[in-house]
Amino acid sequence: MISPRQVFDDTIRPAEMLLRVYRLLENDSIQREGDIVKSLRAVVGANEDEDLMLIYNEIFLGLIRERAQIPPASLKRSALCNLLRQSVVVACTALETYLPSLLRVNLPIVIQAKGRSFFPQDTELQEHFKELTFDLAETLRILGDPNAPLYIANKILSLTTFKYLGGKKGIHSVGALLALEKPWDQIAERLGREKKELMRIVDETSRRRNDVVHRADRPQSDPGGEAQEINYSWSKQSVDTIGHVCLALDELVAARMAELQSVVSGQ
Repeated sequence: MISPRQVFDDTIRPAEMLLRVYRLLENDSIQREGDIVKSLRAVVGANEDEDLMLIYNEIFLGLIRERAQIPPASLKRSALCNLLRQSVVVACTALETYLPSLLRVNLPIVIQAKGRSFFPQDTELQEHFKELTFDLAETLRILGDPNAPLYIANKILSLTTFKYLGGKKGIHSVGALLALEKPWDQIAERLGREKKELMRIVDETSRRRNDVVHRADRPQSDPGGEAQEINYSWSKQSVDTIGHVCLALDELVAARMAELQSVVSGQ
């Protein structure tokens, strides 16, 4: 079985790759003539009639031949910014994939260890799961059932399938369900960062993802306007922050599950 950590690593890797590709292709202008182009024309054996495009920056030297059928406009900075937008989308998708996976693996352990008190007295969490109910037949089924923790966990997980579990609220909900006291406080302490800053970045990234997916990066306040500006530094900060937060959450949950499993084994 693939671990939640591996699920996240596999899912966020394309976001990191999109950022790297942007840095490779980033350019102030495309060269189609000059000494370097002439030298490379001889190296690749291109005839004088073939159109060549040279991209050159501090980390990359790339020659695009005519047969690639890539128009110069697609290499302009405004076009390359779509790579940054997609990196934000993929990072949020990684978060939304990771959180349910983390619950699926660890929630039965929490329920088994904490019993009736497993659901935290958390107003925000109770509001998120207010639609979770057990009818009489289900209640009778789990009475004395040794597999009750798994059944209850699956019931909660089935509800998360139909509810959005992402962004700062999703991180809080999953952390609280997995017996972390004040999840965001612990994440911030582990990373040595300000809690409000981390929550703001995750929230802004999630909101920007929605703008990209639903309005081609037009703001919700002006869906018919121009696409919002985006840059490499902001995008990398967003992707990296989601990565750091999920890594911290994974470590905190792993430590908490070890504590709870020792409780269960000692019963």
